[in-house]
Amino acid sequence: MDTHKRFDVLSAGIATWDTLLLGVDSDLMDHDAVMAKDTVSASGGDAVNAAISMARLGLKVTVCACTGVDPAAEMIKEDLKKAGADTSFLYQDEKIHTAAPVLLVDEHGDRHIIRIPNNGNLFFTEEMVPDEALEASRHLHLASTNVLRSLDGKPLGRLFKRAREKGLTTSLDASYDSQGRWMENLKEVIGYCDIFIPSFQEASIYAGSEDLEEICAFFSKYPLQVFGIKLGEKGVLVTDFKETYQLPTLYEGKPVDTTGAGDAFLAGFVSAWLRDYDLASSAYLGAAQSASVLRSAGANVSAGTMEDALELIGKKGIVLHRRGAGNE
Repeated sequence: MDTHKRFDVLSAGIATWDTLLLGVDSDLMDHDAVMAKDTVSASGGDAVNAAISMARLGLKVTVCACTGVDPAAEMIKEDLKKAGADTSFLYQDEKIHTAAPVLLVDEHGDRHIIRIPNNGNLFFTEEMVPDEALEASRHLHLASTNVLRSLDGKPLGRLFKRAREKGLTTSLDASYDSQGRWMENLKEVIGYCDIFIPSFQEASIYAGSEDLEEICAFFSKYPLQVFGIKLGEKGVLVTDFKETYQLPTLYEGKPVDTTGAGDAFLAGFVSAWLRDYDLASSAYLGAAQSASVLRSAGANVSAGTMEDALELIGKKGIVLHRRGAGNE
């Protein structure tokens, strides 16, 4: 791993302070009132979740996101610092408020997000990722495509182009696009992206197909080093368009809360990739990190360390490999 940079990863995107209501009946809209089983408040947002997992996995991480100057922002910063992530490039403005969504977690552990309008994430722009932060980093991870309205599309393409020109590698995660722009948001950035691993729902909409081979064929025309599809409880598919692996989930039992599981997978994958692990090994580390957050309520509350991930992988009898090297 390159030790000449101040940071291994710059994680950019949304930051939130989440209120989770647990054990909410999935048919709640059919009732006048329902009782939640528990409630949890914790930091969240794709960029924060990824940064916390990457830091706990031993990477040097900084975060670019937009928050207010309020108690929610201070609690987010405290969680990041506790994990070992840098917060010096967070953009804060007293004229806006920090995003504070409510997440309903149903009896199956699936989460449903109620976002609050006019929050800091809606004002996040390419200028909030300064050259100074890029020049201090090896890798840019943009965690929140499709929900950063002031960044998505051409501005995101310009940001990734700027990162590439400064020698950074790049990765991209997606959120569901409620405005239906999809490839309009992606087409300007994908030519500067090395790693893109959306969910099955997102990938199938992008490609116009639910067939895994057809989805991979659709993305093979772009200059990605790695493409993948997060398959939820069915695991993950990853490909470099030479080799393809479909690997199972490493989590056993019923998830407590699925919030942040996809963010943790990308964090684990990128953490391994930057350490020169091969494609399958990087996916296994991503799966182990994803499993760690499924065991507790909150998007990053129980995000594990590298020691935790390697212990789980070892228990499964999995041997990791580095690119061009031996086993580990």
